Amino acid sequence: MAVVLVNRRYLRIKVFQGLYSFFRTPKADPVKVEREIFESINRLFNLYLYLLKLVLALHDAADEIIEQNRQKRLPTEEDLNPNMRFVNNRVFAKIAGNVMFQRIIERQKINWDNEHDDLRRIYKALREDEKFEAYRNAEEDSLQADKDILEYIFKEYLAVNEVFHNTLEEADIYWQDDLPVAALTVIKTIQALPDADTTNSSILADLYKEKDEDQKFVKELLSKTIQFSDEYGEHVADKADNWEVDRIAFLDMLLMKMALAELEHFPTIPIKVTLNEYIELAKMYSTPKSKVFINGVLDKLVAHFKRLERINKRGRGLIE
Repeated sequence: MAVVLVNRRYLRIKVFQGLYSFFRTPKADPVKVEREIFESINRLFNLYLYLLKLVLALHDAADEIIEQNRQKRLPTEEDLNPNMRFVNNRVFAKIAGNVMFQRIIERQKINWDNEHDDLRRIYKALREDEKFEAYRNAEEDSLQADKDILEYIFKEYLAVNEVFHNTLEEADIYWQDDLPVAALTVIKTIQALPDADTTNSSILADLYKEKDEDQKFVKELLSKTIQFSDEYGEHVADKADNWEVDRIAFLDMLLMKMALAELEHFPTIPIKVTLNEYIELAKMYSTPKSKVFINGVLDKLVAHFKRLERINKRGRGLIE
């Protein structure tokens, strides 16, 4: 199964961020907002490439330290005959030797040269890590063992490193929000590497699962939320017992407007999926009490829109 960067939740988040900007900017241009959303999504792929390159940069730092130890004036036996298990990790070779990856990295000029010393410190810290040393000294020598140790190192040492976070934030201020998505995809990419030669194969994640459908989803969700914003706001206010419109948190209102747009204009998305997704977004972006409030209001709105015959789902398992 192909590894994919973008899923529908991520796309909803990007539309949510775009709509926030649109409604908070006087005379905002929806065409410009749509373009900025897709530019942001495209930049996610670059972040993913930076993180993959970070994995290789750690290999280079380790290799450099081993070679420098060999060149000491008074090298130890370990310096002269080092354990090469880590630098010979098959994952490094598969990624570094992939023609497509190297071509993109060179074209985008992606590197971690300025973080050279930090990478050396991480490798030295690994030498004190029991799990890392167990890997280096284990009798088992397999591609899966190589994948597992790199997943561990990436999670525990690379993806959480504040220096690397700062570097990424300087490259793109919005990458901090996208980091969990890109990091998870790096892990999936590593675990999906085949035993076969990967020199000329496609090992990189795809940005979209279904590009045309996913882009259509973004465009429609954005445009329908804007088009029906005032009407949806009135419906929300009508069902929000004892709450005046101006007392409803802006983010809560925006999430409910998006949910209504999706419920009404996306006939192949199940009602439960839509409701669950916007409850999750409320947990991420709004107040602690928003989950219960939004859930209650949306339940009433679903029943109301059904009576008005404004929710019409089609497809197997969607017709109620």
